[in-house]
Amino acid sequence: MESINGVSFEDWGAACGNLAAGMSEEEVIKVLGLEMPVWQQTNEAWSNKLGDLMAEDMNNATIYSGFFTNPKVGKFAGVASNVPDLASLLVQVPDNDAYQKIFMHQSIAAQHGVDGVTVLEEYGFNLQTWSQVSMHYMKWYNEYMQHTGTEQDKIRFDETSATRNKWENHWKAFYADQASDLGGDIDF
Repeated sequence: MESINGVSFEDWGAACGNLAAGMSEEEVIKVLGLEMPVWQQTNEAWSNKLGDLMAEDMNNATIYSGFFTNPKVGKFAGVASNVPDLASLLVQVPDNDAYQKIFMHQSIAAQHGVDGVTVLEEYGFNLQTWSQVSMHYMKWYNEYMQHTGTEQDKIRFDETSATRNKWENHWKAFYADQASDLGGDIDF
């Protein structure tokens, strides 16, 4: 794959992941060996190119996501960063139940006008660290759900659905009193 202003797709994805984890733009451009205007143009160009790459092959979204969630690759491989390793994040979210609790909290809160990032911060996550956890549980789910058409598949589907439904119902009840009627005072 080509590079833009000498920045490969891998290095751009890692730069985005490091930025999301709290690395300053100044540190990012130093690692990439760029001036700020060149970085800004490069970032915009890669952002635009990502859509084209995904249109060509959706696997490019997965590749980018891998660079974003594990940004210690390419030019950033040996650079100290604020990105915790997955094992330390899984201490906070050790199983699907804990994952669904946060996932559904964020989802239902958003339906009530609460910023999803704010919800993640309540649990000690930012977009980058939550992306790492989400990628882990998406992989876990795909491995856990064998899709072989057996009774075991049905049991696992029912189990994971029950966990999701438990937390969905919990957060719906939690936010039930916080519903707002933004148009209730408008007469037509």
